[in-house]
Amino acid sequence: MSLKRRNIIAWILILFSAMCWIFGKQMLSSSNVSSDVSTNLVDTTTTTISTSTILQQSTEVTYPLLPDTPIDTPADGKDEPPRPNALPTIAGNALCIAAIVLAGVAIFVFRQKDPLLGADGIAITAAVYFAYVGNNGWIYALHPTIVNILVIGWMLLCIRELWGWVLSKCSLSWCISKRLSNRCPVPQLSLLALVGWIILSLLIFFYVEYRYALYLASLLCAAVSGFFGVLWLWKYGSDLNHFQKQLNRYQQGLTIEVKNGTFQPIEAQLLEVQAQHEEAIRTAVTSERFKVELISNVSHDLRTPLTSILGYSELLKGEALTPEGQEQLHRLHQKAGYMNDLVESLFELTKVSSGVAESKQEEIDLIRLLEQTIGLFEDQLVSAGLTVRRHYSSDTVLLTTDGARMHQVFANLLGNAIKYALSGTRIHLEVTENESNFRIRMTNTASYEMDFSPDEIMQRFARGDKARSTQGSGLGLAIAQTYTESVGGTFHVSVDGDQFNAIVELPKTERVL
Repeated sequence: MSLKRRNIIAWILILFSAMCWIFGKQMLSSSNVSSDVSTNLVDTTTTTISTSTILQQSTEVTYPLLPDTPIDTPADGKDEPPRPNALPTIAGNALCIAAIVLAGVAIFVFRQKDPLLGADGIAITAAVYFAYVGNNGWIYALHPTIVNILVIGWMLLCIRELWGWVLSKCSLSWCISKRLSNRCPVPQLSLLALVGWIILSLLIFFYVEYRYALYLASLLCAAVSGFFGVLWLWKYGSDLNHFQKQLNRYQQGLTIEVKNGTFQPIEAQLLEVQAQHEEAIRTAVTSERFKVELISNVSHDLRTPLTSILGYSELLKGEALTPEGQEQLHRLHQKAGYMNDLVESLFELTKVSSGVAESKQEEIDLIRLLEQTIGLFEDQLVSAGLTVRRHYSSDTVLLTTDGARMHQVFANLLGNAIKYALSGTRIHLEVTENESNFRIRMTNTASYEMDFSPDEIMQRFARGDKARSTQGSGLGLAIAQTYTESVGGTFHVSVDGDQFNAIVELPKTERVL
């Protein structure tokens, strides 16, 4: 049965219970009054007769009886009072019993499962009622029977509400002050509504006339309502403190504990988000592990045939071949070498990004490392018509990092500039230092229109030259970023017109003396 239908049935039963009780009491009252009146009339008649008899015996004067007073003379000649009608008494008792049964069914069988007023709502309603009765409100203009039915019905509704509240272990969620505050979308308005409720309940008794019973009843009801409001305000603060702790647990990666309170829906949503986040991490880790294993296996399987191809091509160079055969052999050796470099780069990138290969920390001279890297690419720089302009803040910059990986980072950046820089331009290499890190900035002018964002170009196998007219695997920047982050640094790129900027930041470490 739906909750709405359940409440409607209970209200109808309560209404009939109140009507049966009032009408039953009226029938019992009228029956008792009739019996008392009849008895009084008989007694008066008997007294009159006795007095008349006595006077007749003494003075021989007879006084007639009242003409409207009937005298029933029984067959045996003895006086007997008339019997009252028993039907109203039986009907009245039956209605009262029916009222009790209907009230019991409405309260205990169709019990309250969802709060309507709550304990504090009942208290504040009672306070308003007593205040209005004390000030002679409009309720006196109604018929007394209607007023009694309304009062009895309201009392039964309150008993049903309080019984449901007791069965719910006196939960504060039944309090109307809590439900009103929950309907406010803004927490500040929620607290304001709660404080306003408390003030209203405490000020009601000022409107009651000084009649001791009504004054005390109204003050008691308002105090009870205010008590529940203060109790809920206290619990609101406790729930807020618990919610803040759960936010801290979420930030620390700990499991969230959902508490039955004001912020239970939000905490439940946060717990669901945490579960989804953990599931996404597990999925990403599984996917990354699968990719690492796949690339490692493929790289390992490709190494052997590529090594064989390169070895046989070296042997064939010593054989007597036609000019066309020598050219084809040169292309074969070149492509095999490119594939071998690509496989090695993929293999190293996979190992570093997965954390399998740990970095080796050592103290190096950053300026010397840069100069050695530039020296290795000197011939390629000359062939591409590029020159390197140095902008060093010092001749010697000492730091602790993985020299081999940083050499690979700078080699990839120089190789990237040689492939894509405009011939005849300059590559600017700048090294600066601040309190927390060293900053290496490499700038070159692109030979094509750079219609990509920095995030796009940082992806694996992404190339700035969409036409792919230049040779490149698209792994140079991805490797530079992965290697830089593996030693605790940061790597990012920026585009300013035709200027391409690659920026490496390496943290400073305290030197151990």
